[in-house]
Order: sequence, then structure tokens, then C-alpha cells
Amino acid sequence: MNDFTMNKESKDRLRGILIVPLVLTIVLVPYSLVIGWNLITLILFWFVLTPGLTIYFPSVISGQRRHLLESLVGLIVFYAFMVFIIYSHYKTDYFRIMIISCVINLIVVSGIIWIMRPKAEIQ
Repeated sequence: MNDFTMNKESKDRLRGILIVPLVLTIVLVPYSLVIGWNLITLILFWFVLTPGLTIYFPSVISGQRRHLLESLVGLIVFYAFMVFIIYSHYKTDYFRIMIISCVINLIVVSGIIWIMRPKAEIQ
């Protein structure tokens, strides 16, 4: 067997990682263009939609409930992409809120997925 072939689990993990920044970007663009940004929409997107979608979509792709690695890596990829795109606005409050939401969302997503782990793992 070839060393470069990926098994099903690796493919599911890669798809789970890539779906997070893809979905968040797909939601971000119309959200930003149609609704626009003010304090309420900013908080709603960065602190509600982002962690919710980050938790939901890797489980849809992989079919497993345990997807902490996929969610966290996908979230980091999304925030890295966002920082790269809007770095010229690093002095704005919107940029600061985005960076703060990165740290908070990493903690929240980790906590929610840890709490949702199957009871068999706890015992």
C-alpha cells in the first residue's frame, strides 16, 4: 500500500477541519454584505454563530460526536485567514473584538465539546 494514501478517518478529519473555515466564510460574506456591522451584529456573529457553526459542521461531515481537533484547527485556520485579510485594520475596535472572540471561542468550543463527550469516556 502506498504511504501517501489516506484512510477514511484521516479523510474525515481533513474534511472536518476544512469545512469550518469554508462554512464560516460562506456565512460571513452575506452576513457582512446584507446585515452589515454594528455592535449587536458583531457580537452575534463572533460570539454566537462562529462557535455554533464550528461545533456543528465537523460532526455533520465526520458523523462522529468527538471532533475537538477538527473544530479547533478549523477555527484557528479561519481566524488566521481573517487576520491575514483585515490586518490593515488592526487598530479598530472590530479587529480587537475579533481577536478577543478567537480566544473566547477556542475556550468555549473546547468546553462544549468536552461536556458533550459520550458517557462511556467519562467512566
